[in-house]
Amino acid sequence: MKILLTNVPWQKEGYYGVRAGSRWPHFEMMPEDTSHCQYMPFPFYLAYAAAVLKKKGHIVHVIDAIAQQLSEVEFLARVMEIYPDVVVQEVSTPTILIDLHYAERIKSICKDAKIVFCGPHYHMQKEGFLEANKIVDFVIYGEYEYILRDLINELEHEETHLKIVDGLIYRDLGRIIKNQPAKVIENIDSLPWPARELLPMEKYVDLVGGLPMPSLQVWASRGCPFKCNFCLWPQLMYGGRSYRSRNPKDVAEEIAYCKKKWHFKSYYFDDDTFNIGKERMLELAKAIKKSKIRLPFAVMARADTMDEEQLIALRSAGLYSIKYGVESGSQDLVNNCGKALDLKKVEEIVNITKKLQIKVHLTFAFGLSGETKETIEQTIKFALKLDPDTVQFSIITPFPGSDYYKELDEKGYIESTKWEDYTGYTKAVIRTDNLSASELEDALQKAQRTWRVHIHMRDKEFDSESIKIIRPKIEKNRIFILYSSFKEHLYEIIATLPENVYLPEITIVATKNKESLLESDFSESDKIIVEGDEFDYENLFRALDIHDNHYFIIPVNNKNGAGYKNIISFFDEVAPEKHLAVTVDGNML
Repeated sequence: MKILLTNVPWQKEGYYGVRAGSRWPHFEMMPEDTSHCQYMPFPFYLAYAAAVLKKKGHIVHVIDAIAQQLSEVEFLARVMEIYPDVVVQEVSTPTILIDLHYAERIKSICKDAKIVFCGPHYHMQKEGFLEANKIVDFVIYGEYEYILRDLINELEHEETHLKIVDGLIYRDLGRIIKNQPAKVIENIDSLPWPARELLPMEKYVDLVGGLPMPSLQVWASRGCPFKCNFCLWPQLMYGGRSYRSRNPKDVAEEIAYCKKKWHFKSYYFDDDTFNIGKERMLELAKAIKKSKIRLPFAVMARADTMDEEQLIALRSAGLYSIKYGVESGSQDLVNNCGKALDLKKVEEIVNITKKLQIKVHLTFAFGLSGETKETIEQTIKFALKLDPDTVQFSIITPFPGSDYYKELDEKGYIESTKWEDYTGYTKAVIRTDNLSASELEDALQKAQRTWRVHIHMRDKEFDSESIKIIRPKIEKNRIFILYSSFKEHLYEIIATLPENVYLPEITIVATKNKESLLESDFSESDKIIVEGDEFDYENLFRALDIHDNHYFIIPVNNKNGAGYKNIISFFDEVAPEKHLAVTVDGNML
């Protein structure tokens, strides 16, 4: 039987979606160099399922259309070329409408193919889903490698006995049948290694702390014994708090094999919680050293199950960087969500990790039960105090089927049931007792701005010598500076201007939403207010009177000009020799 496993296309203008392999399906900004994305998770379930099916002798194909950046036309052309008997789509809550669209398109070109949906979308486990979506033949819920194998085995028989396939939802004479849940895979060493040979291995990227490319992603365990009420995979994929670990020797052998075959220069353990069991951690460090892998690696870990002895052992095996999930700077909020994480222990372990020169990445999320403006401030201050190398702030997105979704739904705090909103990227789909959805979105923006300024000042990004070469041009001109970056960056630029240029001689151009900031930030300067919340061609054209003796400086809040294309294009047209874009590191675009 010919089987196709797919991660179907998901993109929008300027962005690509992240689905299979991600606990947090969301959009990432499309890079200018599309040959490599900033982040692309490895689709573990698809790869493990493919390996299980290959082992049973099936003809197996995998198309990761997201990693390969395939358009709809390109993707469907590949499906048509394969012409499978069964198509397996890993779906998610934010993409379910797109997933259904592709199921229809696949069925239109492969009319006899059976469509199987699997993955973490709670509502497809309800009987009404198959009733409403005739295009889908089967739904698998939970860990799907062995359930899919058993389904394919039955489909090969003339007379099928689908009732024996646990974890399956199907139709039988017009009725929707939901079989009992399948047991989790207790012995995950029984699984073959993922079928990486069927996937574009050079495309997968998760460079925690700046790991070198190409980089391997690997699992040494599955599950998590803790009880975070918002966490998706333990509740939807594992059906509980099970934690299962692999044999450290087998893990090391897999990494060594992949290094030899694909010439990886680093690797990342993308476990739900990597470091459960101190003795296993020490044993894994020994196995890695014995295998002579000699590559830097990163892990996703829990701070309070880590200690100095483990860190030293892992460091000696190549540990380069580590992700710790913290969630909040409020101990009460961390306790209430079921994480049971001691923040004092977090601070202690982060300091030890940094002392050992292991790079630290911390994750925080706004919107836990009990969140207030005060707890948001605590979280931002805690992040600054811990001072990791990198940080991620997001908005809690409680997916349907999770305990936190149920709690918020009962309170009437679910603000959107448009599943495409459930990305946690910039949009809140919930409120809390004390904060609205828009206030949670504002909190995210504030945290990101505050952190951006923090690392800018900490790392001394701005090189004032780079910009000084344009002084002769500026001396003869009236100077306009766009409030297009954070204020500290603007002040750094102003400090590099000729000594005979003073703040009162500078005009600050700001959008309407920054008008209130101008009195405190640049009270001595002249000001021009542009309508709207963002600079664009129309509002700049209406607000600015361009003259030959005017010189415009555009502060850019990143190093490559991302997001500034329209502003720079405007000045290229109206003042081609009279403008300068200055990046955060003091270079000129």
